[in-house]
Amino acid sequence: MKKAAVIHDLSGFGKCSLTAAIPVLSALGVQCCPVATAVLTGQTGYPCYHCTDLTAMLPDYIDAWGKNNAHFDAIYSGFLTGAKQISQVLDFIRYFREEHTLLLVDPVMGDDGNAYPFFTPGLLNGMKELTLEADVITPNLTEACLLADIPEDALLHCRTNTDLLKLAEDVAQRLQKKVPHPQDVVITGVKCRGEKHPVIYNIAATANGIYRHESPFFDRSFSGTGDLFASVLCGCRTKGMCTEDAILLAGKFLSHSIGDTMKENTPGRDGVNFEKFLIDLIADSNV
Repeated sequence: MKKAAVIHDLSGFGKCSLTAAIPVLSALGVQCCPVATAVLTGQTGYPCYHCTDLTAMLPDYIDAWGKNNAHFDAIYSGFLTGAKQISQVLDFIRYFREEHTLLLVDPVMGDDGNAYPFFTPGLLNGMKELTLEADVITPNLTEACLLADIPEDALLHCRTNTDLLKLAEDVAQRLQKKVPHPQDVVITGVKCRGEKHPVIYNIAATANGIYRHESPFFDRSFSGTGDLFASVLCGCRTKGMCTEDAILLAGKFLSHSIGDTMKENTPGRDGVNFEKFLIDLIADSNV
């Protein structure tokens, strides 16, 4: 069975991070080996939460897993607490990455034109270094702008959906050109409002050029959707699927999950009802 080391936080509530990655990767036939970067009572969108940073434990993972002769088909990093932790994640990657190992980086830093409260220049510099190592990166448009040294609020100044999509495509190609090896840049959740039929796009720059994937528009944000998307990509790519097909599958999975959640009065911070659609993910990934 293929194995993926997933470097992410563990949140008790919010259906995100490791609680999203573990079931999705398992459904896709990939063993998820968690590397917890922090433990939270609930994701940071809750009015009250407590967080324990586990940066000090990361060298123990390298030591123990190295002595146990661990090997991974994929390494996937998500929420990281700061520059010091990123440095240790780079140590982990350099220790365990083999020629065949896929590296997917989801550079969690902000959304909707704003950086998150934990954002620092040191975090950004570390994420730039980390994403340069990756085979696939999955930033949203805010994070992609930060990585490309474009003000994170640039998307707020786009007057039309055409401007917004052009920005996403330009940034994706700019990031792709920074890397000396083949890399797929997938910009997630580009919301195109103000039309008769508003949609959400995932924009990818791959070896085949620009790929646009269109999903139904839901005018609500839910915890964990980016983590679910990245987890599907990680699992599918680890099994040998191309990025374009993986995006298609992830988009379908998320659309069904969000659509079902919209039928209930579920707070956005609680996440989406993805569990019942895992069986579809299993079937679709084996086509």
